[in-house]
Order: sequence, then C-alpha cells, then structure tokens
Amino acid sequence: MKILYQGTAAAEGIPALFCECEACRHARAVGGHEIRMRSGALVDGVLKLDFGPDSYRQELDAHLDYSHLKSVLITHSHEDHLSAHELALRREVYAYVYGEDNVMTVYGNARTGDLLAKYLNPLLEYRQVFPFETFETAEGYRVTPLDAVHCVWDQGGMYPLTYKGKKYFRSEQALFYLIEKDDKRLLYGHDTSEFTSEDMEFLAGKHLDLVSLDCTNGALVNKWVGHMGCENDLNMRRALTENGAADGRTVFVANHFSHNGVRPEAEMQQLLPGFIIAYDGLEIEF
Repeated sequence: MKILYQGTAAAEGIPALFCECEACRHARAVGGHEIRMRSGALVDGVLKLDFGPDSYRQELDAHLDYSHLKSVLITHSHEDHLSAHELALRREVYAYVYGEDNVMTVYGNARTGDLLAKYLNPLLEYRQVFPFETFETAEGYRVTPLDAVHCVWDQGGMYPLTYKGKKYFRSEQALFYLIEKDDKRLLYGHDTSEFTSEDMEFLAGKHLDLVSLDCTNGALVNKWVGHMGCENDLNMRRALTENGAADGRTVFVANHFSHNGVRPEAEMQQLLPGFIIAYDGLEIEF
C-alpha cells in the first residue's frame, strides 16, 4: 500500500493566507517543506482521502488525473476537507468522463450528504457511512469509519459525546478511517483528539502498518479539543502499542499542521522522535 500526502496543513494553510506571524514568515522565507496546502491524501493513486479547496492544484502538482477516481472518503464537512463546489464540477458540460464504469462515490457523514445533495448526478453519487460499520469500495478496500472527537462544542449540536469525563456536543458525526487491503492496514486519524475508548477497543490487536495522526496543535499543549499535538501523538503511539495495534514495525506519521502550533521541520522532528513529519508531496510505501 502507498499513501501520497497531497496537503498537510489545517484550514488556513501554511503560510496562512493573510498572516504575518513568525511561523508564516518562516515558511515564506524558507519555502520547500515548510509550505503546506490544505489537507488531503491519496492511497495507491486511486482512493482519495478528503477533497478540499486545494485538490485541483494538488492534482496538477502530482501529475494525476482524477477523471477516473471511483472513491472519495470524507472525514467531515469543514471546508478544508470538503469542497462541495469542486465535486459539483463532476457533471456534464463541466466534465466529460467516458466509459461505462465512470461513477465516483463520495463516502461521508450526513452533513456531507446534505452539502452534496443538489450536485448528485450520473457521474457523482453519495453514500452515508457510520462509525464501526465496515464497507468495501469499488477498488476492493475494506474501510471502517471510526468515531472522531471533532466538531466539538460545550453546548448545542446534535451529537452528544462524553469524552474524558466531560460532556460535549458535536455539530456533526466526524469520522476517521481504517483502510485495509490484502494484508495491509492504514489508519488515517484526522481530524480528532486522542481516540475514544470505543475506537481503541475496536483497534485492539489489529496490527496497523501505518498510522497517520493529527498534529494541528503542534508544540502547543491541549490547545483545542478536536485536534491533537505532539504530546497527544506520542500518547497515541504508546496507547496503540499497549493495546496491540502497533509495534516497532508500525510507521507513525504526524500530519495536518496549523501555523499556530507548527515549528520548523527540524524542530518538529525533535518534538516527535520516531515519527515521520509529513510534508506536501511526501509518498510512503509500506
């Protein structure tokens, strides 16, 4: 299995569009790996993870052709992960896709379905998915959505959540994904806080070959519920190892960085020993 990190930033990108903070000034001056587009990834060149506002640029940069993508997994409806108006361009006049097997299926939560509903057509369909209910994509991947601690508020919202002894509400059922094919397992853990006990129970004993973890908070400690940082990523590696889901062969990757908590790449590597620090264009085969 192979994963291509097409974008590795949070909603604002790095450097952020209108920002002159130290992190953004550094990124502009140094360039290279410090420049990050909004989050998105591609598995084996065929399975798209999230479809944000930079997807078109990422397609061109990697010399890809999305014409025959069949499956897109959406974690949640925030605009840096789901650009519905971009997916809306998969329809006649805007796109001519030839061949009989040309339907793209977008998998996601109820909110994703609401945003896509008016754009669905013979070339674009939507399927709602739920935590812990495994499904199979057209390419033969077995995918299990897990329960993400994200879209979290202290009050309001349709989806109540008790997390680490405190009650929260979620505006939508955010997801992250376990992806399996042949004898390989990829866990794509964005956007979420440290995993729930139900998530950990489900993953126990399932050997993970690669674990990609949210690191939005970066060097900041417990800055936002709904995201992780370096300390949380280290905690998750330890917890997944203790419950038998990871071992010394498991590749751990930190991804989805915000200018608020990110540090220069070398410093991030010091904060996360043993992790790969994702950058735009990074490809890992495992």
